[in-house]
Amino acid sequence: MEFEGIVTGKVPYKERDLIVRAILRNGLSGSFYVYGGQGGGKKQKPTLLELGHMIKFRVKASHRKIEGAELMITESHQAVWSPQKIRFNVHAYYLMCLYFELLNKASIVFHPDDHELSTEHEGIFNVLSNSLFYIDQALAVENFKPAKHLWFFMVKLLFHLGIMPEGQNCAYCGTSLNDVSRLSFIPNEGHFACSNCFQGENHLGLWQRWLLAYQTSFKQIDEFFDVDFQDTDKLIQYFCHHYHLKPVELSSYRLLFK
Repeated sequence: MEFEGIVTGKVPYKERDLIVRAILRNGLSGSFYVYGGQGGGKKQKPTLLELGHMIKFRVKASHRKIEGAELMITESHQAVWSPQKIRFNVHAYYLMCLYFELLNKASIVFHPDDHELSTEHEGIFNVLSNSLFYIDQALAVENFKPAKHLWFFMVKLLFHLGIMPEGQNCAYCGTSLNDVSRLSFIPNEGHFACSNCFQGENHLGLWQRWLLAYQTSFKQIDEFFDVDFQDTDKLIQYFCHHYHLKPVELSSYRLLFK
C-alpha cells in the first residue's frame, strides 16, 4: 500500500532509523517507521525526510508497535515535492513549524487497520500543501508576508476542522452582522456579538477580512490586503480555546515575533 504525505515531525530511532509523522492526503496524521531514514552510512546517503517535504511511502502489509506507538513499516520512500526557499528564511521556517504544531494537535490519527480511506478530512491536507507552496512562491519573488500567510492558513483550517464560528448573526440577539457598525469577536466563547449585546473592541474589520479570506483562493493571496499579527492572534486564541491549549504552548508562534 502507498501513502503520500507531508512530513510534520520526525524522531531519530536507533542508529539510522526514523519515526516520521506526516499529514496524509486524506487529511489524517500517519506515523511511519523508516529504516535508514536518517541517511548516512558508508555511502553517506542524504535523507529525504525533511520537514515540509511531501513523501510517497510504500508500506508493508503488517505493522507493529514500537515504544507504544502503532507505526506503518515502510519498504521504500521517495520525494514527491519539497520547498526550495522556506528553510533559508527564519520566519518562513517558524511559520511552517507553527502549521505543524497546530495540525499535530488537531488532526485525527490514521490507524493502519482502518481500511476505509475516507476523504472527509482531505481539505486539511489541501490547506497545508497550498500554504507551503505559496509561502515558497512568495519567498522566490521576495513578497513573503508572514501574518498574511498565517491568516489565510488559519481561516481555511478552521473551516476544514469544522469549527468556524457562525459569522452571519449576533450570537446573542440574532441581529444580522451586515447591519451593524460595531461588533466584537469573543474567542473564548467562539462567536461574534453586536455592540448592543457586548461592549468590547470593535472587530468589524477583522470580521470582514475573515469572510473575504474564506472566499479567496490561495492563488489570489497577493491580491489580498495586508494583515497584522494582532488579527491572527484572535484566530490562534480561538483555535486554542477549542483544543484546550494556551497560545504560549505554541513555541513556534512565540518565535515568529522575535
